[in-house]
Amino acid sequence: MVDVETFIDEAVRRIRDAAGGEKVVMALSGGVDSSVCAALAARAIGDALVPIYVDTGLMRRGETDLIRSFFPEMNLRVIDAGDEFFEALRG
Repeated sequence: MVDVETFIDEAVRRIRDAAGGEKVVMALSGGVDSSVCAALAARAIGDALVPIYVDTGLMRRGETDLIRSFFPEMNLRVIDAGDEFFEALRG
């Protein structure tokens, strides 16, 4: 059985070591996987984390605001790329 606290401590240590005191840019989709990774990274490196979320215009209504609300302590950069995505889809 996995001890959750031990897993978190080890993940935070590994992220901190990998970052090496540098800023880290991370894509955040709002799904479980990237959200957990972002939470661990924020715990590990704090303000050195640069989380970026791209709103493609294809998200469910209110999803971008919901994702913002999950990460109020992070300086989450939200990129509104809906127009670009729709233009690319038009071909």
